[in-house]
Formats: sequence, structure tokens, C-alpha cells
Amino acid sequence: MDSEGIVKTEEKQNPDKEQGVLLVTKEASESKKKIPPELPKNLPKECPSVIVDPETGVRYRRGRLLGKGGFARCYEVIQMDTKRAFAGKVVNKQRISKPNQRAKMQREIAVHCQLRHPNIVAFHKHFDDEENFYIILELCSQKSLAQILKLRRCFTEPEVRYFVLQIIDGLRYLHNSCVIHRDLKLGNMFLTENMEVKIGDFGLATKVEFEGDEKRTMCGTPNYIAPEVLDKVGHSFEADVWAIGCILYTMLVGRPPFETESLKETYTRIKRTSYSFPSHLSQAAKELITDILTSKPENRPSLDEIASHKFFTGGFVPDALSPSACHSTPEFGVMKVLVSDKEGAVVTDNFCRLRRESTMQRKGMASPLMAVNIDNNNCDLDHRTSTGSNSRQLPDTPTRGYQNPVSASPYRRSMDRKAICSLFKCVPVPMSKVYEMLTTCLDHIPKGEYLQTPKHKPTAEEALWISKWVDYSNKYGFGYQLSNGTVGVMFNDRSKIIFPPDRNSVQYHTADDQSSHYPLTNTPQRLSKKATLLDYFATYMDDHLPKGNVQKGKETQRLSSPKHKVVGLDLIPDSPVQPHLDRWTRSRKAIAMYLSCGILQVNFFADHTKIILNYNNSDHLVTYINHNRVCTTYRLIHIAHHGCSRALQDRLEHAVEVLDSWLEGPCESDGSNSSDN
Repeated sequence: MDSEGIVKTEEKQNPDKEQGVLLVTKEASESKKKIPPELPKNLPKECPSVIVDPETGVRYRRGRLLGKGGFARCYEVIQMDTKRAFAGKVVNKQRISKPNQRAKMQREIAVHCQLRHPNIVAFHKHFDDEENFYIILELCSQKSLAQILKLRRCFTEPEVRYFVLQIIDGLRYLHNSCVIHRDLKLGNMFLTENMEVKIGDFGLATKVEFEGDEKRTMCGTPNYIAPEVLDKVGHSFEADVWAIGCILYTMLVGRPPFETESLKETYTRIKRTSYSFPSHLSQAAKELITDILTSKPENRPSLDEIASHKFFTGGFVPDALSPSACHSTPEFGVMKVLVSDKEGAVVTDNFCRLRRESTMQRKGMASPLMAVNIDNNNCDLDHRTSTGSNSRQLPDTPTRGYQNPVSASPYRRSMDRKAICSLFKCVPVPMSKVYEMLTTCLDHIPKGEYLQTPKHKPTAEEALWISKWVDYSNKYGFGYQLSNGTVGVMFNDRSKIIFPPDRNSVQYHTADDQSSHYPLTNTPQRLSKKATLLDYFATYMDDHLPKGNVQKGKETQRLSSPKHKVVGLDLIPDSPVQPHLDRWTRSRKAIAMYLSCGILQVNFFADHTKIILNYNNSDHLVTYINHNRVCTTYRLIHIAHHGCSRALQDRLEHAVEVLDSWLEGPCESDGSNSSDN
């Protein structure tokens, strides 16, 4: 018992504390001074107010207490000569007097001092004096995610993406450095003044010395311990992956997934992977957490697979968070969903304060886009409606009429695959991102009559769309030509073959996403039939389907010029990877086509109108071709603020239905029945 405790005990024994203090006699007071309470002999001394590195003489002034653990206390310390602030971890030597405790301290220092990464708490130096060990670390002024969670109760999904992606970056670095952290939890995730996440506390970290080196020490924090750690069957990097799943759940729900009042019951639930989800969690979040929290370590996803999961790629990731997020839920407005670059950077220019009234006062914002007069047959003709007898025909051209849909859903799923984009300068927008931006835009469109929406005037290089298509899926597949001259066929067996704009080579994609690139004069025999069909489709579209022309003043140029670049990425002329059709589906109302570079095009049969959604650096754009064949491009953010015509809104809503049908279930291959609906 310490002296403070003794005083409190004596005060409690006095029935009238205030009067008793006033009436105490001088003699009694002097007698108390003669017999002071004894202090425990082995009580560790408090950290000195000035800490001195005995080797260098550098002095640190001790500041406020930041936190404390079983053996250590952490203070803010100021280096007195530079005024630079650090976090000082102080461990009294009396508290770790056993050899194994000292060895653990040395291991922590040995591991941490070698680490250098933006998402790892920086190690500055270490030293000791007669009383304490000192570790001088980077100061994270916004405390830990655990402390913030206590105030916030839970985080929004954009915040979770923002934080966890940084944690994954730091953890990937640790694993590449052969380090297992073994105590990943919100309490060890610290935030800087700029709200950057730093992984800290390497007290349980260990090095993997060789391939297959598995640790058997049971350690960690109960709510985050992996099953293999509890079972002592050997654990490795996968134990940290398990902790990421627990962190995800805790941030989204507000409590750890296996938490109970009993430690024994918590461990039982961990071993059984017994937990449940609240109803408010998104399906993507549930799927990711389920993938991670599997009892077999070898079945858990890698860190790269976690980061590429649709929970992260399909949702908004803020570029930065305000420190106010430490105590209140941030608001992510429509701007931050609709205007972001390929890496998630939020555009914070004048448009962040965009309002209908102020925008309409700006001069020149409503300048008209170049008009595009498109022949009625340019995009909508397929083999059934083409005319002309002098050109080469596709063999056995069928003549079929529309049939009624065969299911309650007006769409048939077409094939799906992961976009191949490693050779592109910009990463294509995932389909789920297109869906999110469209739904966000439509949710914010003003009701009633709309003010004239500012038009966007793109450069010639920004035009990429499907200028011609041929539905021959009852026998071979679906052929198309892009406005940059690329010609391709998606076959009924889910493979694809493509002519680049120069048509001097052939690009082939198997049904399982393997791609290859061959000179036209050296195409493998196994692809000869498909290459021949590609040539048939290309010749048919060249000879039978009209060319699109852009009218800009007195100048005229083909939309299909091979010199045009793709929106949002630069083509490599001889690249084996070209933008190509990734999915398509056809209903009685329209045909929808999705390109591998994230462009969605919907052609409506009744009035030959079209919408083309694409992504250009920091903007989501929609191009609308009306019934008069006049083409206009808008930024979706402008539509969200100003509204749009009822005709365009109807078509955007139809595009959302198409994307929803593609995203909600497994895909079916493109067969002849898929183009009948």
C-alpha cells in the first residue's frame, strides 16, 4: 500500500472528515510527523523529468503521459536542443529483472530498429541509465485507433478502407522483412497529426529465420489471437492476416468478432470461428471478413488479395481524413464519390464548393460540345439489318426476330474476368465503382426542372466507344469495332480475339484470362479458325456498317481513327494488351457493352440514343447521343448538382439496372440465347 492509500484509509475512518481535519491538535500533528508511513522498499522510481542519453549527452524533457502497459510507460518527450517531439517508451529495470524479460526487451529493440516504412512507427534511438531503459520513437499525436473507436463506437466503410489499406501496406513490409508482428490490434495502430496509420509496439514481434519456420509460443491479445496460435501447432505470417480480419470487423461493428465475458468462451469461439454479422454491414465487407477469418491458415487470402478485394476496389477510399474524424463521423459528399483519381485522390478544387447558383454565374461553363451527327445504322446495325451485296458476307447469316425474355430478369449474364491492366498508365475503374458513381449521382440529382447543366468539352484523344457491332452469338459470338480502330470478337466459348488498330498482330484471351500476342503472319495453328472469323467480322463491319464522323465547324474526322487514345490511359502501340469487350448483354430495350478499361456503353434500340460512361483522370464523364444524333458530354458531378433531362436520367437509371444485374450474381456465358432477350 502506498502513502496515498494510507492517507485515504485514515480519512475514511474519520466520521466527520472536514471537522476532524480542522480540530486536529498541534501535538497530534507533531506525533504524526514522528511516525511517517513506510514506503515499499522496491517501488520503482518515477521517470525523471529530464532524460539524458549517457552516451551522447542529448537531453529530453519529459512531457505528458501518453499511455502505459504491463511494464512500460510512454511519455511525450521533447529533445531540448532541437525542440523536436518524440514518444519515449520507458521501462523500469526493476520491472523486468528476469533474464527472459530482458531478452524480450532486447528482441523488440533488435527488430524495431531495422524497420523503415511510412506505416511503421519510426524508431529513433535507444539507451539506458541506472534506473530505466528508454526507446525514443516517432510521436503519433492522434493516439491510437482503439482510443478513437471508444469515442466513435464504429467507423464508416470509407474510413475503414482508408485505415486498413495503410495497415496492409505496413504489414506487407513487415512480412517482406521476415517479421511477424503477433500483436496486431487497434491499440497498436497509432495516428499521426495527418491521420496516417503507423503500426507500433513490437514487443511480441519475431523474425522468421528460414522458410517453414513456424513459431509455437502462445502470445498476443485474446480477441485477436489466431486459432493456430491457441492450439500451439505452429504459426507464421497467417496469424497476422487473421488479426487483419479481426481489425476489420472491430472497426465496422464496434467490438471484436469473438469477444465474450469469459476468456475461455472467447477462445472456444475463436477455435470454432463462431461469430455473426450485424445486418448493416455491406455484403462485400462480410465476404472479405469471412474469407480472412477461416480456421486453416493456408486458406486465408494474401495481403495483396485482401487489398484487391471488391470491398476496397469497389468503394470510395478517401485520400485524407480530417483530425475531426477522431471524435465525429466524417461526411463524404457526392463530390468525393464522383470526383477522384485512379489512386483515390480526392479533387478539392473549386468544384468542392460547387452550387447551382454560383456555377451558372460563371462565364463559358455552358459552352456547347462539338456536335456529332451519327448515321442511324452506325452503331445499331447487326447482321440482320445490314445491306449491300458486293461485300464479303459472314457465313450462314441467320435471320431471327426478337423473342420474349426467358426469365424474370431482362438481362442474361455475360462473361466476367479480371481486367488486365498492368501495361496501362492508369488502372481501369472496376465495374462496382462505375455502379457506385452512377447510383451516387442519381441519388443526388435535384428534383423538378433542371437548370442548364454545364457541358464538358473533351479533347479528340478522349473519344473511345464502340462504333460498330455484330451480334452473331447464335453461331460464333459477338463482333465489335472500337472508335480507335480496334476490332474484336467475343466467342461463345468465352474466349476473345482482337485486332489492334494497325491490324498487324492478333491478341488472344482464353476463357480463363490467359492472354497472348502474335504477329499476324505467325498466328498459331490452334487459333487459325478464330483468326479467320475475326477477319470475317472485321471485313463485314468495314464493308457493311457506316463510319461515324465528327463535325466540328468545317472540319470532319473519323471517330474510328487509330490515332485516338483511350480515356484515362495511354495505349502502347505494340502492347499485347488492348482495350476490348469484357461483357455484353442484350434485352428487348437495349444492348449494353462493357470494355476492359472500365467504359460502359448502352445503345437503345427504339430511338437509337446512346450513353457512354467513362473515366478521365479525375472525372467521371457521361456522353449522351440523343435521337437527333447530337453528342453531348457532361461531368457526372455537374449532373448531380444541376440535374439533367428526363430522357438522360431514364437512360442512366437503365444503366444502373444493367450493372446491378451483372454484379448481383454469377455470370453466364454469352450464347445465342443471351442476345435474344
